[in-house]
Amino acid sequence: MTTTVKSAAKRYEPTIHNVRYGIKGILLYLLPLPALITAIGSLMRGDVMATLVTGGVFAAFMVGASVARQGFRLEGEYERRKIARAPSTPFKTVAALIISTATGVLDWWSSDYAMSGILPAVLIGAVTFLGFALYYGLDPRKDKAGNISIGVTIEEVLDALDAANVKIDAIEQARRQIPNPEFNARLQRITNKAREVLTSIEDDPTRLSRARKFLKVYLDGTQRVTEGYARTHQGEKAVALETNFSRVLDSIEQTFAEQQAKLLEDNHFDLDVQIEVLETQLKREGVL
Repeated sequence: MTTTVKSAAKRYEPTIHNVRYGIKGILLYLLPLPALITAIGSLMRGDVMATLVTGGVFAAFMVGASVARQGFRLEGEYERRKIARAPSTPFKTVAALIISTATGVLDWWSSDYAMSGILPAVLIGAVTFLGFALYYGLDPRKDKAGNISIGVTIEEVLDALDAANVKIDAIEQARRQIPNPEFNARLQRITNKAREVLTSIEDDPTRLSRARKFLKVYLDGTQRVTEGYARTHQGEKAVALETNFSRVLDSIEQTFAEQQAKLLEDNHFDLDVQIEVLETQLKREGVL
């Protein structure tokens, strides 16, 4: 089980992913530099039309590169998950169209706007689009179903995973507003465990029915208490507040660690009992 948990954590580890997709597409920002140099030279010569065309092409390239990078980021999220929605907006395809159009316009401008230069410009643009598609690929258009089985739909699993990720992100955002290093570390462990559970659901979507209530109580409670503490704590020592917050974190962290193991072991009874215990404590602390 330890190996499973470690591998799950590794799949959600953002560092390598961020580095990989942080570098991807940098070349797209370098390609239009000659157009920028030409635009500057045209401006210095007082050639307004050449400045507008080459400057506009450079701007289009930069926009295309930024759109492509957004597509790379979404593609990375899609590839990392076993169950995922395809990106709703085809950013990479849009970027390819922008860049290929800008390339065609630049080629046509270099032929002095001759009618005979339209067809070569279109062909150059088409080759540019093909080159982008071959090198970077286009956007995934199909949802990844993973190991979806009878009794649960892909939409149901995706909705539950998306909702859970929104809550985890909210906890992370509130955590960054809390200056206490100990609380930061504990909240980081809690969100890591939450993501491990989401990974286990992706591995076996049948676990969703048993994990749904647990994730709701756990994530809702953690989000409320963390945001409440971050909002109320103004940097001044509030011993009672910190004590209550620490006690709630103890309960959440301990209960979740125990129930994560029971979830993987398919222990229905113990899971429900511990959920009720945690829910009762969170209500007593005024979190739920």
